[in-house]
This record gives sequence, C-alpha cells and structure tokens, in this order.
Amino acid sequence: MRKHWLIAALALSAGGLGATGAAHAQEAPPQEAPRADPFESFNRAMFSFNATVDYYALEPVAKGYRAVTPRFFRTGVSNALSNLAAPVTFANDVLQAEPTRAGTTLARFGINSTVGVVGLFDVAKGMGLDKHTEDFGQTLGRWGVGPGPYLVLPLFGPSTVRDGTGRIVDIAFDPLNYAEFEGDDAVRVTRTVLGVVSAREGAIEAIDSLKATALDPYVSTRSTYLLLRESAVQNGQTSVQDLPDFEEIPSASEPAPAPAPATTPPQGN
Repeated sequence: MRKHWLIAALALSAGGLGATGAAHAQEAPPQEAPRADPFESFNRAMFSFNATVDYYALEPVAKGYRAVTPRFFRTGVSNALSNLAAPVTFANDVLQAEPTRAGTTLARFGINSTVGVVGLFDVAKGMGLDKHTEDFGQTLGRWGVGPGPYLVLPLFGPSTVRDGTGRIVDIAFDPLNYAEFEGDDAVRVTRTVLGVVSAREGAIEAIDSLKATALDPYVSTRSTYLLLRESAVQNGQTSVQDLPDFEEIPSASEPAPAPAPATTPPQGN
C-alpha cells in the first residue's frame, strides 16, 4: 500500500506530468520535521489548477486508454518510454561519478534498443541489469546543493527550486530534443503525449485512493515528494518506507479540509 501512496503523491498534482525520480522504498522516521514552504499560497493555487486539469482531461483520457488497450501493450509503451529516457540517466550517472551505474544504464539502453525491439521489451532486466533513473536535480543534490523551497509547477506538478532548475538541464541532455530527422517534431510530440497518458494510467488507483482518504492532499503530496527526492539523491540510502499516514498530516498553515467526494470536480483553495 505504501508504494501506491508514493506514486499517488508524485502524480496527483499534475496527473503524472513530470513525476520523475526513482522511489527507493526503505525505512524512514515516522514523523518528519516540518519543511519550509514559503510559496505555499502560490503552490496551493497551482495544485488546485493541476488537479482541475487532471479531473477534466488527464483522468478521463487515462481511464479510456486503459479500457481500450491490453496490459501487454501498455507495458510495452511504458518500457519504450523508459528506454528513451536512458541518455538522460546516463549523463547524470556520469556527472555523479557513478561508473558502475552508468555502465548499467548504457548496457540496458543498447540491449533493449536492439534485442528488446526499440525498448518495447525489457530484456536487460532479465539479464540482471535493473533499471534506475537519474536527473540533474539529483546530480545537484549529490554534490551538496540543497533542494530549496518546495514549488508546485503548473502542469509539471511537485518540485523544488533545485529540481525545477534541473529539468531545464535534462532537456539539453536528451538527444531526442534536438535531433533532426524526418518527422522529428511528430516523434517528440508523440513521446510527450504517450508519457503523460501512460504515467497517469499507471497511477489511477493510487490517486483515487489519495483523493478519497487524505485530509489534505496538498500536504500529503508535498511531504512524500520531499522524502522521495531526498532518498533519490542518495540512491535509496535514505529511508522512506514508513511515511506518516497521509490522513494524519496537518496543513502547515491552515486546518486540513475534509476530503471532497471522488465524484466531484476539485475545488480551488
């Protein structure tokens, strides 16, 4: 169940848009010290905006995608999208001075791009090469740069000042973003759309559960995102399994509202 909460917290704010970083499930202190949230008013407004976009657009599309496609198809799409992200992970492995992890990423990309039919099948996993993800926000954190204030980005969801800056660098690391070939723009747009829909489809149950039970989904999302990012920076060495129950986390600045019924559209804060 904890794994589902983690996915939900990352995905709820933007229906899965920009939910990056690996979730390393290990033990964490049951009560986390309050984190600074100087942009809370702005963040709550963006959270509400993203939740509204999710309710009216992303959620219906994700559920429709699940209804009309078989599981093996969705798994193949997810694998291919993950394979396309390997160059970004490789660049950050190198910048983090992690030669073993960089070698694993490079080997996975080569094997899955060929034997795995452009990444549709995760052949490398069966060979003992487990997937991991890295981004420039994690790289900055590995070299001592603090996360800075929590920040909810429109459409991209939960982030921090450090991670938001890292997104820009990761765009430059991705060769598909500046490669020129016939139909290149169509390929990039297709990847983006499929990435959003695939991520949101994979988090349907988790997000529904969070919306139905958390007293304050904003605080739940913030707390979980910050814990996960702290763990990701240290490649899972920081404990983040025993997170506080979301329904017990009070808001940092106001009483937690009662959860809205799942059948009603999200309300602004």
